[in-house]
Amino acid sequence: MIFPFPHKIYDDVTCIRPGFLHERGIKGLLLDIDGTLAQTRDPQPSKEVREWLELMKSEGIKLFILSNNKSPVRTESYARLIGCDWRHKSRKPSTLGFLDAAERLGLKPSELAIVGDQIYTDVLGGLRSGMTTLMVQSTDTYLWYFPLRRFVELPFRFERGNI
Repeated sequence: MIFPFPHKIYDDVTCIRPGFLHERGIKGLLLDIDGTLAQTRDPQPSKEVREWLELMKSEGIKLFILSNNKSPVRTESYARLIGCDWRHKSRKPSTLGFLDAAERLGLKPSELAIVGDQIYTDVLGGLRSGMTTLMVQSTDTYLWYFPLRRFVELPFRFERGNI
């Protein structure tokens, strides 16, 4: 049984540093959109997040958008903006989307980290796929169901450690 404790928790994506990734042999990031790179209704990430994405790319970190969005429009829009490959309808926490992304990037699951804001989709799927899990505090705190989601995730909102 996998307990979905993330390896590391950050305030937001811009706190994740390339040096941390390089030290751990992480060569690529699978990125969630909603609640992670931007709020659900934002048409694009903030200037700070766009600068962070450019920093990651300049440091040789491969990027991939892995989203549960049913429509490809939002996912493709973000991927084009970032300049990376993408997959919508990933059905996280199923391992299929995670492993497909690894194959498309030409990396082993152990060389990837998933960056997301949800325990039961991003973190659980990443752990089941053999990836490092980097959780960020959700940008979607305004949603009506946010307090309920956080309550259900509360037992697992602690770092796994040892990465």
